[in-house]
Amino acid sequence: MIIRLFTVALFLLLLMSAVSSPAQDDVQSDTGKDKRPLTQEEIDSSIGRFGETEPVPEGFQFSEAENLLWLHDHLHNIDRPVRLYYAFNKSGTFEEGFSDSVYLDIVKINPDGTKDASLDFFSAARKQAVNQDNITNIKGNPVMGVYMQGDVYDMNRLTEGHWRYFQKRIKIALREVAKIEAVEFDFNGKHCKGEKIVIMPYQNDPHKADFEKFANKRYEFIMSDDVPGSLYQIHTVVPNGSDKDENKQPLIEETLTLMETKYAN
Repeated sequence: MIIRLFTVALFLLLLMSAVSSPAQDDVQSDTGKDKRPLTQEEIDSSIGRFGETEPVPEGFQFSEAENLLWLHDHLHNIDRPVRLYYAFNKSGTFEEGFSDSVYLDIVKINPDGTKDASLDFFSAARKQAVNQDNITNIKGNPVMGVYMQGDVYDMNRLTEGHWRYFQKRIKIALREVAKIEAVEFDFNGKHCKGEKIVIMPYQNDPHKADFEKFANKRYEFIMSDDVPGSLYQIHTVVPNGSDKDENKQPLIEETLTLMETKYAN
């Protein structure tokens, strides 16, 4: 079962924690002979904890991809309470898939423009705990951070590596090699424009032999100011073989898509 216990602020702060270090400093391997799965105690202890972070150097410029995903005011286009419904689907040949729902409720618009929210990420036994601090006085869409922290915990589980290592690789990819392209799509009867951010953070990883099956994992994010909350879709895929083997069903494929918005009366 996918473990998606995390906080959006924790993920962002950890992404920022080594921005002043060279990339080679970020790839010290956590995937060697001491690799092991993350224990439940370690997962629990990380919830709501922000850890040590280095200050952002004066004059540091975040990449366009980092700004779109982590620093943009995703909720700027919400001016009244609304429920955002995201549909999640996991499939593939590697392990059993499932479908579930994510509901983000913007419940209050604060005078400073920030929002208070509630977040139901999955249901029943899969429902995840969310720290109240990460859905109060927010500007970013917390669904993004929840998904991404859960993703690196899942890579931890699948590879017996360490989630912090995968998190660093994603940080480096967003900063250095992310591709951004204009996209158009239809949502709720409206034609929308946005940006698709694409990364393959493990493709050139010097330690990818330790998790070779997952080295070609691809992440795609579609962001658009034309949809409430700015996040339209997250799509990740682990191909079965090289990413050119289009006829093979992927090992793992996940899609989280905004399906509906419902404003309060």
